Amino acid sequence: MVSAGRFEQDASEVTVSLEVLKPALVENKATTTLETAIEQTPGVSLVDGEPQIRSGSGFSYGAGSRVMVLVDDLPVLSGDAGRPSWGFLPLENLEQIEIIKGASSVLYGSAALSGVINIRTRYPDARPLTRVSLQHGVYSDPRSAEESKYWDGTLQQSNLRFLHSQQLGGWDVVIGGNLLGDDGFKGPEIYQDSVGGALVPVDTASMNYNPFNVNRFGANSQGRFNVNLRRRDTGIEGLKFGLNTNWQFGESLNTLIWERAYDGLYGSTDGAATRTRQLVGTVDPYIEYLSPRGTQHSFRNRWQHLNNDNDNDQSNTSNVFYSEYQVQQRGDVWGVDGLVLTAGAVQQLTRGTAELYNGGNPEGINTATNRSAYLQVDQKAGERLNLSLGTRYEHFSINDSTAAKPVFRAGLNFQAGQASWLRASVGQGFRFPTIAEKFIRTGLGPLQVYPNNDLRPETAINIEAGFKQGLKMGGFQGFLDVAGFYQEYDNFIEFTFGQWGNPVTDALAGNGFRSLNTGSSRVTGWETSLMGRATWGEATLDVLAGYTYTNPVSLTPDYLYSVITNAAGDTIGGASYNNTSLDTTGQVLKYRSQDLVRFDAELRRGPWFIGASARYQSALQNIDAAWLLFEQLGVVDWGLETWLADNPKLPWIWDFRAGINLSDHHKMSLVVSNLTNAEYSIRPLAIESPRLVNLVYTYEIK
Repeated sequence: MVSAGRFEQDASEVTVSLEVLKPALVENKATTTLETAIEQTPGVSLVDGEPQIRSGSGFSYGAGSRVMVLVDDLPVLSGDAGRPSWGFLPLENLEQIEIIKGASSVLYGSAALSGVINIRTRYPDARPLTRVSLQHGVYSDPRSAEESKYWDGTLQQSNLRFLHSQQLGGWDVVIGGNLLGDDGFKGPEIYQDSVGGALVPVDTASMNYNPFNVNRFGANSQGRFNVNLRRRDTGIEGLKFGLNTNWQFGESLNTLIWERAYDGLYGSTDGAATRTRQLVGTVDPYIEYLSPRGTQHSFRNRWQHLNNDNDNDQSNTSNVFYSEYQVQQRGDVWGVDGLVLTAGAVQQLTRGTAELYNGGNPEGINTATNRSAYLQVDQKAGERLNLSLGTRYEHFSINDSTAAKPVFRAGLNFQAGQASWLRASVGQGFRFPTIAEKFIRTGLGPLQVYPNNDLRPETAINIEAGFKQGLKMGGFQGFLDVAGFYQEYDNFIEFTFGQWGNPVTDALAGNGFRSLNTGSSRVTGWETSLMGRATWGEATLDVLAGYTYTNPVSLTPDYLYSVITNAAGDTIGGASYNNTSLDTTGQVLKYRSQDLVRFDAELRRGPWFIGASARYQSALQNIDAAWLLFEQLGVVDWGLETWLADNPKLPWIWDFRAGINLSDHHKMSLVVSNLTNAEYSIRPLAIESPRLVNLVYTYEIK
């Protein structure tokens, strides 16, 4: 059962493309953040931690996600930048992860322009459950270790995850948490020696492993604790209330740009590393009531706090106050069988304070509000046809800037045979820029980021047709899904390189990135996926696989989204898709992989299991031309041109896992990520992880 329409329904009956990830996949892959599970999903990829669904977005410096991320239907994107904190999401208590593809703004709001990732947590049942998982891993030396490794010893990772859930009288109680210590896979931070002037690494390379030390690029140390409480037996029939809270504190050292491709892949460009101490947390009180006539009322609230204490004048704090009232009625009360009516209202207030968001005002204090109301009607017509129709009205404001717009969606699902379903849907999207996209002004090393107070909302329309076929052949049962899709965007917001600053006083002669409305764009493509289970005697084989092809193109390649004028006011130049792109062949949008392949299989027999995952995505055809231009002018020496020439394609990435249930309570497993130790870069100037080998012990009693 899934909740794509905000009510429980069978996955085969939904009107949109949907993937469901079960917790076993997350647990068995030694996942420390949700990213490593999400990237196994057909049609989904990540660039610098930013989720992309069907090429709906590119590289945006972590601001303005077009994919809404939810935990139990409540948004968890940061209020100021609109980005997810993957390590903050509670993996220890998963019921399932639902991924909706395509514009979902009617039910889920502005950020759901390309889709939704909804993490659903589990409530306890009659049997108490206790689970503790401990893992420790080591990174392999990179393939180019002779040229690029400049640390001694072995980089390591440790993770402890725990959960206890139980029904106590009329209460449901869930307690969980996570402790992570990770060296990362890059070399130590570099300092300038005060005596000889030499570049000297922090002397942590030869120290014994310390999971709380983050003096390495990409290192991370964090602790998270969560409690879910729900009162089932309130003395009033149909009434439930509860409080969920989740808090995490951590420290990390991250790098945005490598030092050099030929001898500094695992280092950082001077000034491009950020040390962050982060506190993030949510408090979610809620109340639900099911009336005697079957009307479901829910009032959900969230306070989300984020404090990033950075070492480079980029600190930021935000508080989000979110409230949603929803009422749902099934039509049998009125004698209309198969009708589900869902309506709701949302109020969200965000207050952000940041040194780097001073493009709106010198103090860096910005306020954003969102008010919306939505209505969706789902009707089951006969035994085979499901119809869905919905609308939402959104009103946004950031400081003195406001915008409002209604959006609509419609869909149908028709059961064409005993195990065959046809579906079609059309949906509109509307996304207001985030505080970060409009007001950020910062720099990391030579890279500068500029504000754009005139940034306008973007809109989208998504059209899809699909076919789902149930399969039962021999011992195999599953589903084959095929879909074609069309997405078109107006006022499309892209993170674009150009001269936005002062050419005399700013770094790189005022050149840098800025969020801009770049005109119109279109993404077309198709996708197929297979999921199911084969059974032979005592053995089972679970499979999830898919292929996605997209053709993301600019429809306005000559549109000047930044204009240069002469003294008379005549346009003499400016920035456009054509003159800022490295490769304009076919007008393909920047930072998109057009081909995605995903595969995962796990074989179980008796106490043993063995599994493998594979991921492939085509290299980015188009990026900002300025990355190479500044190298060619001798301004920087990143070695990017050489890297791109030597690595025109991305490799297949294979993961492997095997384990044994030693008893009803004890399990041991070995998990190898990046089995072949491939050395590759998806986003220019950012190297990906070498091989990581983890040994995992799990204790469970219920």
